Amino acid sequence: MPSSSSTPTAASSESPKSVVDTVVLRYFLLVDEVELLLELLDSPIGTPRIVYDNDEGPDLPDDVRSEITRSIAYQRRASGDLARDREARQEFARSAERLGQVARIHELGRLVILDLSEKELALVGRLTSPIGCKDFGLRFPLDPGEAACLAMAVRRGLVLVTDDADALHALARHASTHPYERIRRLLIRAGNSGLCSRKRANEIHREMRRLGFWDREEPFAAGP
Repeated sequence: MPSSSSTPTAASSESPKSVVDTVVLRYFLLVDEVELLLELLDSPIGTPRIVYDNDEGPDLPDDVRSEITRSIAYQRRASGDLARDREARQEFARSAERLGQVARIHELGRLVILDLSEKELALVGRLTSPIGCKDFGLRFPLDPGEAACLAMAVRRGLVLVTDDADALHALARHASTHPYERIRRLLIRAGNSGLCSRKRANEIHREMRRLGFWDREEPFAAGP
């Protein structure tokens, strides 16, 4: 669990308006469109330390790494696995490089790493508890990353950016009018605002699906 603190730590002096979970950050990084995400969410964006921690040492075991750095480590190992074919190894290497952009956007002050306050930790505890999660209409607890994002969003008045259906259900139960974003909604906004074409928004979504994203409905319907 991330350490508790009443104030965020980051390379930026600006406060984020949104808090982004692993899935959203990871897929925009993987398709090399993190700049689009930053523009859509008016950077800097925030993320909990459990999602990305810039202070991790190189010898830290995977099971205590943040979620993004754990994913980078996996992609790097897979890129050197000679049991895989050359094309697969090249794709893993490319994915590791793209995920590694997270360090650059943090150094530039466009990604703020947030630590949980005591009150946020208490809310995370309820959301990740098999018993406490039922107060939010959930059958199963949230994962720690999604729970941390939700707690920070409601306690700090940040936009919650997630594609986790259970997290969004819990948000609606806890604060029904709280603002949120998810990947398809972001891509629709990008296409409608001219940040990219509607065709490009669909291409980004399609590439995310190829890489494992579960949403099957494209942002824009095909033309006649």
